[in-house]
Amino acid sequence: MSKILVVSYTPRHESNSAKLLQSFIEIAERKHHITHLDLVETPAPLLLTANLNALLKRNFMGMELAPEETKAVQGADHLTEQLQQCDRIVLAYPLYNFSLPAAVKAWFDVVIQNGKTFKIKDEGGYEGLCHGKKALILMTTGGDFSQEPAKSMNFATPLAQTCMGFMGIESHSISAYGLNQYADKADEITTATQQQIVAYLSSGDFI
Repeated sequence: MSKILVVSYTPRHESNSAKLLQSFIEIAERKHHITHLDLVETPAPLLLTANLNALLKRNFMGMELAPEETKAVQGADHLTEQLQQCDRIVLAYPLYNFSLPAAVKAWFDVVIQNGKTFKIKDEGGYEGLCHGKKALILMTTGGDFSQEPAKSMNFATPLAQTCMGFMGIESHSISAYGLNQYADKADEITTATQQQIVAYLSSGDFI
C-alpha cells in the first residue's frame, strides 16, 4: 500500500480538473492510503516577511529560531512534512494565464526547503532529497495548448516538473487540452484523458 498525497486546486468543484482527479482517486483509493490537500480549502501560506526570514535563518544560515519564528514557519513545515511522508504525489490544477495557479506555486514555494526536500552540495550544485518518490501531474486547459505556437506558451507543466525534479521527484504529466476551445467535444476530450489516466495506472509505473 502506497501513501499518496493528492494536492489539488479545483475551485469549481464540478470542473474538468476535478473530474480528472476523481478518476484517479476512484482507482487508487481501493488499495492505497490517500491524504488530500485541497488548496482551495487549505491554502499554502505565502512567503512573507516573518516566515521567509525565519526559513532563511534556519535553512540557509543554520541558526536556531526564536519561539515566534518557529510559529511563523509551522504552516510551511507541516506541508513539507506531509510531502516527505508520502510515497506518491498527485497534483491537479487548471492552467491559468499560461502558468500554474498562484495557490499551486505557493505550495511549491513552501515545500522546496533546503535541508528537507533538497540540499546544497559541498562541491556546488543541488541534490533533491525526495528519493524514490513519483508524481502524477494532471492539468486541464481551456485553449488548445497541445500544438505550436500555443504549446510553447504552456509554462505550467515544465514549471511543475522542474520543481518536482529539483526535489528529486520523478514526474509524469497528463493533460486535457482545449476544453473551452472545443466545447462541443469537451466530454469526449475529458473521457479520453480519463482513459489515459487509467492506462497509466494500469502500467504499474506509478502505483
